[in-house]
Amino acid sequence: MTASDSSAADPHDHLLMAADPPPGAALGSGSAWGYGPVWGTPPGVPELPADDGTGMVSIGVTLDMPEPYGSHLQSLRVSYGDERGTSVPAHITLIPPMEIPASAWPLVREHIRGVANATSPFTLQLRGTGTFMPTSPVVFIAVARGISECQRLSESLRHGVLNQQLAFPYHPHVTIAQELDEEVLERAYRDSADYEVSFMAHGFGVYFHTADEEWQLYDNVPFGP
Repeated sequence: MTASDSSAADPHDHLLMAADPPPGAALGSGSAWGYGPVWGTPPGVPELPADDGTGMVSIGVTLDMPEPYGSHLQSLRVSYGDERGTSVPAHITLIPPMEIPASAWPLVREHIRGVANATSPFTLQLRGTGTFMPTSPVVFIAVARGISECQRLSESLRHGVLNQQLAFPYHPHVTIAQELDEEVLERAYRDSADYEVSFMAHGFGVYFHTADEEWQLYDNVPFGP
């Protein structure tokens, strides 16, 4: 198992799913079918996120995997003993967690929706596995198609009010095992070597860090006007 990129570990350690996933059809290699999310702010979410006592909140933006693939990849992560799989939906990170002033949220939300509005749905193909070892103990499902679209989205989001310098080059991926024994990481790398699915990406999710050290879905933003 060799490193495919020098990127850091997936920073979305804890994400809360907005609701239980809908039932999906059986998984099939290369299938292009999948459920999409429910757009907009989940019920019961306040107008503004609660700050951490210093007036700051932590925000992250992800492309969440549609069903039935999301539940499958999340369960796969749990099967390797990665506890993050119990609360982290399968996803591709667009903006790693970053702090913003809570008062800036309306402007940030306008920026995020502007980026989404200027983006057309695109095809994502996941195929095979990769790893960041030895730099970081992470095994992931690789993105084979849609890499440039993810890169453009991440770059567009990380401008202006969300200006952010990454410690490592941006590398879209879906983590399936992280910070586990090397033997387990090797097994995860082998087990999904033939994994392959394709689906359309229609939007992204915006998450906030809660007082319980979890990530909570705050908004599902669709692409296009």
